[in-house]
Amino acid sequence: MTKLLAQGDYLILEKIDYDKEEVTESGLIIKKSQVLDSSSVEAKIVSMGKGTPDNNGNISPVNYDVGSTVLYDASSRMGIHANFDIIKREHVLAVVIEDETE
Repeated sequence: MTKLLAQGDYLILEKIDYDKEEVTESGLIIKKSQVLDSSSVEAKIVSMGKGTPDNNGNISPVNYDVGSTVLYDASSRMGIHANFDIIKREHVLAVVIEDETE
């Protein structure tokens, strides 16, 4: 089995099925591929580079790690692999935290 190890400022995310049909609350049937230019999607981080150091050699900390689920700009994908999406850290919009009080 092949394992990909992200380098630098890149994140490798679980592949999203952009052709899977979803039904909105109003009953519309859409595919993520239909709204990629203006859509954000959730995915789990499977590999994460160490980050790119600034001029002083410091790497900015982030609030997520391998295994975290993040919301990212789908149109910002840097590369597409058969099983993974590849993005840069700067395209992470939010970390998804499950509310356990419900």
